Amino acid sequence: MKEEENALKKFSGEWVLLFNDEIVDHSRNIEDILKIVEEKYPSDKFPYDNIRISKILSGNVRLQ
Repeated sequence: MKEEENALKKFSGEWVLLFNDEIVDHSRNIEDILKIVEEKYPSDKFPYDNIRISKILSGNVRLQ
């Protein structure tokens, strides 16, 4: 778990919430995005395959 937290901090950027491939919200904090998903798109009303959370990285990212 610690390794995952370090990876999230290492790559700065913004989290985006997509519903049916359209951006509906964004935040620097993943917890905020997860709360929005729970509030706006409860699992009993919306299938999870329509909801995506992605991170858009800022700055220069070096791929190895």
